[in-house]
Amino acid sequence: MLTDRERKLLRILYNFSAQQRRMPTMQELEIKTGRRTEGIKAGLLALEQDNYIVWDNKTDTRNIVIIEGWDRDPKISTPTTPPGAVNRYYTEY
Repeated sequence: MLTDRERKLLRILYNFSAQQRRMPTMQELEIKTGRRTEGIKAGLLALEQDNYIVWDNKTDTRNIVIIEGWDRDPKISTPTTPPGAVNRYYTEY
């Protein structure tokens, strides 16, 4: 579950990239979030650690790739399918 800062940052990245067709610069993130560079970098590193984004070149925010643009709901669990269960339909029926 994301903190409010991380959730806001992820939504800004997602919406900005969808509208502008590019990632925001650090200055644009500072304006949109109202936070300083250190706080934004900490939030981006937390998003990367939780596999919401990929940020290989940490010198520029334009290198960010969004993997998942919304917070995962811990109440919803994805059903696990046992190995081979998908093919079982075609072989048994």
